[in-house]
Amino acid sequence: MWANVAKTTLKAAAATTAVTGVYIVSYPMFVKKRSEKIVVVGGGTAGIGVAAMLQNEGLKNVTIVEPSNKHYYQPLWTLVGGGLASGEASVKDMKDVIPKGTDWIAKKVNTFNPEKNSVTLDDGSSIDYDYLVVAAGMQTDWDAIPGLQEGLEQPDSGVVSVYHPKYCTKTWETFHRIKSNPATYLFTFPPTVLKCAGAPQKIMWILEDTLRKEGKRDGADLTFCTPGGAMFGVKHYSDKLEKIRIERGVNAAFKHKLIAIDPARKIATFLDLDTNKKVQKSFDMLHVSAETYVHQFLQLVSFHAVLMSDLSTTFHQVGPHMSAPAFLRNSPISDSAGWVDVDKHTLKSTKYDNIFGLGDCTNTPNSKTAAAVTSQAPVVVHNIERSIDKLPLDGMYSGYASCPLVIARNKVMLAEFGYGGKLAETFGPDGKFPHRLLGTDGEIPHRFFFFLKETIFPYVYWNLWTKGWWYGTNGPLKPNVKIDIEGSK
Repeated sequence: MWANVAKTTLKAAAATTAVTGVYIVSYPMFVKKRSEKIVVVGGGTAGIGVAAMLQNEGLKNVTIVEPSNKHYYQPLWTLVGGGLASGEASVKDMKDVIPKGTDWIAKKVNTFNPEKNSVTLDDGSSIDYDYLVVAAGMQTDWDAIPGLQEGLEQPDSGVVSVYHPKYCTKTWETFHRIKSNPATYLFTFPPTVLKCAGAPQKIMWILEDTLRKEGKRDGADLTFCTPGGAMFGVKHYSDKLEKIRIERGVNAAFKHKLIAIDPARKIATFLDLDTNKKVQKSFDMLHVSAETYVHQFLQLVSFHAVLMSDLSTTFHQVGPHMSAPAFLRNSPISDSAGWVDVDKHTLKSTKYDNIFGLGDCTNTPNSKTAAAVTSQAPVVVHNIERSIDKLPLDGMYSGYASCPLVIARNKVMLAEFGYGGKLAETFGPDGKFPHRLLGTDGEIPHRFFFFLKETIFPYVYWNLWTKGWWYGTNGPLKPNVKIDIEGSK
């Protein structure tokens, strides 16, 4: 019932906004028609969303370059891994999510030619642009940890991950195949920043709660293995998660970094960062998270200081597990590590005035989540319009990111923060929608936030975000991106 009520409410809100034109969200009544050609590289969450918003703002000459024929809603993969959603619900054909009126070129980008305002594709052809938006995401290097790729591919290895549609399905299947009691479950966190830093323990909490409900918790040994010294990178949430960990009897191996896997023997090897010695742990199930590139981590050290305080001296011992796409590395629009080099507030290239970037492929020091993209896209669209009109760029991104930390099969702790780890909670006494019962410290936060993650957010994504009708914490109402950033400082 509540799901239907929520869907009806969202539809009504979007329709009302569209008709009134007050916020000029979708099919606005008053927009300036523009002929400038905009090329968007990437058809993921960032690329599709920003292209749809550009269309709705009157920029009708938009082209998306994306080779994949599938589009994924990745935040659902944790729920798939925990048996709370189907893998099919997280994917649609790319042709069905490309914004109406947008050209789609199903090819790969080979090189950038910013001096000529063009990009070269893998077939040798080129595309000219007036403005370029790079939203290419990250690529996962599954072979960075010895034994990981082998373990993921073997059905009975016990090695799983919720960072891939195939492997997140394997997570739930592996969990249910474990018949031994007691059984050992290891959940690892990488030594660098990654997509959705809460995912490695979300799946842990879901499966821990499942074991409890199935009466198998007493015979299960769960350990959270992290190279950091705390449960999360923002102390406010880390303290709460540490309390939950102790109450539920989950072990923690702090300052432990996964460096190798022997899937045949089901042994994981860690490096103890305090002693610099190798430690081997046996497992029945091992969940492995993907990592991002070292250079980006070093830019984020101040943000993740609590979590990653002593790791900078160990990076020479391990390669990247998630990195910038190959065609971005050594490109003229990227920094020395391959990430698109942009101003962290305006999201404009630091090198070229007609290039913007957003999402996981940029070097902005924010947590890489879908929620971050929903705050970045309106800024990019606003600043492109300002640039076209020869006006100073005043759209500003605050570093906002959100991580719905699933702590049970029906509960979520909604972590929201901006640059520097500053809290930016939507609900609660000081939030955008203040309510004493909600927020992290409210009386009824967890089940409500789970409802948002499980029901509202997927619906919003497929029906509003991909059509340019959704603005993150502002819902279907177009935010004033200049006021928002000034208010957050």
